[in-house]
Amino acid sequence: MASLTSTGYVLQTQNEWFAQERQFYVDIDPLWNLDPSTPDGLKMAHDSEIFYALDETLQRAYNSKDPNKAKGNDLDIICSLTGTIRSSGSASSVELTLTATPGTVIFKGNLFESIVTGSRWATDQTVTADVSGTVSVNATCTVAGPTQADANTITRIVDVVAGLASVTNPDPATPGTDAQSNEQLRVTRATAVGRPGNNQIDSTYGELYAVPGVRRVKIYENDTSSDAVSVDNPHGLPKHSYAVLVDGGTDEDIAMAIYLKKNPGPPLYQAGTPFEVEVTSPKYPANKKIIRASRPIYVDMIVVIDITDDGTLPPDVDQLIKEAVMEFAAGDLIPADVGFKISGFDIGESVPYSTMFTPINKVIGSYGNSYVSLLEINGASANVAIAYNEMSRWTEANITVVVT
Repeated sequence: MASLTSTGYVLQTQNEWFAQERQFYVDIDPLWNLDPSTPDGLKMAHDSEIFYALDETLQRAYNSKDPNKAKGNDLDIICSLTGTIRSSGSASSVELTLTATPGTVIFKGNLFESIVTGSRWATDQTVTADVSGTVSVNATCTVAGPTQADANTITRIVDVVAGLASVTNPDPATPGTDAQSNEQLRVTRATAVGRPGNNQIDSTYGELYAVPGVRRVKIYENDTSSDAVSVDNPHGLPKHSYAVLVDGGTDEDIAMAIYLKKNPGPPLYQAGTPFEVEVTSPKYPANKKIIRASRPIYVDMIVVIDITDDGTLPPDVDQLIKEAVMEFAAGDLIPADVGFKISGFDIGESVPYSTMFTPINKVIGSYGNSYVSLLEINGASANVAIAYNEMSRWTEANITVVVT
């Protein structure tokens, strides 16, 4: 039967159960007729199936207490012990440019709409048009998930404001994410374990990942007394400083998370697209602090794919490939037990050319002998270097698939 050992729960297979029970019969009478057509033969087969099912049930109960093996609700319960909650998905985000009469105030939560998809986007903060009559503001989609919005498609004003004339998005939206899989939740939990600590980089990671809508976080530290590029300071950060880059979430929530964990003294360096928020202490209202952080500088990936069709590919193969590339970039394409790219492309992570064949071949590999005749990323068949303060951005509109 199954047993608990120093290495964990050891399952006994159905065949092993069958062989064990058969041996019991043979020990009584070596000539016992145990043919599968006999009642005793049928009983052995039935018993081995039942006992194996019971062993599997016990194994699931055992695994439910292991964060590396638990699934579903069991994993949610384990993660709750460290304050980690499974994300139900994060919304896409975009920077809007508003044109209005100078001095016009556009309040937080003001809605705008894409003329292509009908998706709606709410401003993350209250802003005021400057003397030139323009102002930029981050906005978040009203629904969770990887909502697409190409450049200059969010142009409809839903909540009319006196003095507000027009809106557009000069750049495409950064896609959100779907609900976390078990494997992605394990990664988040491992990061969030350090959250209860104070004045540590690990605890800052945990606090930031707990912010609603946050997708990626990267913290760089220079604990030396020099701002020169070196082994200990590879990015040339100012002395005794650290830089926080966050993809997703609102500026206010991110600033508060940093404030709660920031060491007193070291300056916050803005390595990417900067923002700053004045934070008021939740315990001492008289204590205020300006928190400076950054968004990663987004680098759009322009992907061109040529496929030679042997006649077996479906008519919508181009769309299937686009969706597979998007899933791969988000970390949703490859099962976690394969152990390959389960978290997508992170801040500061370059894009290896060879890995981008994976999502394409996963689609066309299900049909005949079609093959990739051309793959270019940003105009070249080579790796795309992403700087430490950058992040690759993937949108379906920037993926071209030609099937011949």
